[in-house]
Amino acid sequence: MTVAARAQAAIAVEAGILPSEAAVRDAVSQSPDVQMAEARRDAVLARAAGIRAGTAEAVVRATGQGRQVREPSERYAEGQLALERPLRLWGKADADGALADATAQSGQLAVMDARHEVSRQILSLWFGALRAQQVQLAAQGNDRLAAELATITARRVQLGDAARMDHELLLAERARTAAALASARAAEAAARAELRARFPSLGIPGGLPADARLQPLPDDPTGSLRNRYVEDSHEFRLALSEETQAQRQARRSDLERKPDPTVGVFVTIERGGAERIAGVSVSMPLGSAHRRSVAVAAAADAEAAARRRVAVERRIGAEFEVLYGGLEGKRAAAGALSEALALQRSAAERTGRAYKAGETSLSELLMIRRALADTMLAERAAVVDTLEADSRLRLDLHQLWDFDD
Repeated sequence: MTVAARAQAAIAVEAGILPSEAAVRDAVSQSPDVQMAEARRDAVLARAAGIRAGTAEAVVRATGQGRQVREPSERYAEGQLALERPLRLWGKADADGALADATAQSGQLAVMDARHEVSRQILSLWFGALRAQQVQLAAQGNDRLAAELATITARRVQLGDAARMDHELLLAERARTAAALASARAAEAAARAELRARFPSLGIPGGLPADARLQPLPDDPTGSLRNRYVEDSHEFRLALSEETQAQRQARRSDLERKPDPTVGVFVTIERGGAERIAGVSVSMPLGSAHRRSVAVAAAADAEAAARRRVAVERRIGAEFEVLYGGLEGKRAAAGALSEALALQRSAAERTGRAYKAGETSLSELLMIRRALADTMLAERAAVVDTLEADSRLRLDLHQLWDFDD
């Protein structure tokens, strides 16, 4: 992560928009998904060590027998002791080492990918709770304004300056805002409960500052940014590593078509020790259709892994296009809604003063208030959506919460 990227991430944390990196790191490390990936990595590393060592093992063979001779009648104790070991020839030891390296790398990348996916989950749940919080705050503000207006209208009805129907309309409006507030509180409670249940140590969002500013887009050209997005993707790197692993497995399986000899030494005792024989033995399995079938299957697996890597590369590239293009659109929408909200607030204030002075109708005031409520909610949602999209892009570019150490 560059110094500028770290500074931008720190601004978001200090503003209370994002949790601290230490809290996120702790939540990621305690995630069952990451712990499961780490356990699988340990298993993969153990298998890689086994591949490097090979399956050839020394074999000790002991044989005991008795010899009986008719003329003259004699009995002799005899036996043989042999030590045998298969050899790895034809470059198989080097191929096993290369395959072990690729296998270990895939295991490590799988853990990095799991950490990144959990970070994405945290980001999604965090902004989901923040979004629900903003909806609740907007609903609370609308309910408060409806209550104040109902009080003012009730006094005007008592003074004879307003019709009783206006008061009934406001009571209905207050019931509507109260229902919206109850629904928003339930949604916020559900979002917070899910965040706490999935990541207990993370906490909950503190809120969205009123002057929350959107960070500028990365300065890199879109083409180079897209390439970096794809090349730094854990999923792409894992697919690339699995392709390399499959190719090395195919090469190793092809080498297996050449059988390895088994070389041994033996000592034989015959006629009760009167004769001692020492020798060397060599055995060679004969190749079969099975070895050819395994080699062909491994080559097909390598081809499939290569095609999968291409598919992953294209999908991640399309993911960047959608994310980057969507971020630009969301930033523009948030800016336009901010301007609309300022104008809507000004209009609502003027209409409110006109209603108090008896210069406008209640229906017009309610219409403008509802429009203000809708615009306020849309503006807050647009800001949260833009911040989430920006954080997601920086997360995938490893400018935020980079836990690849």
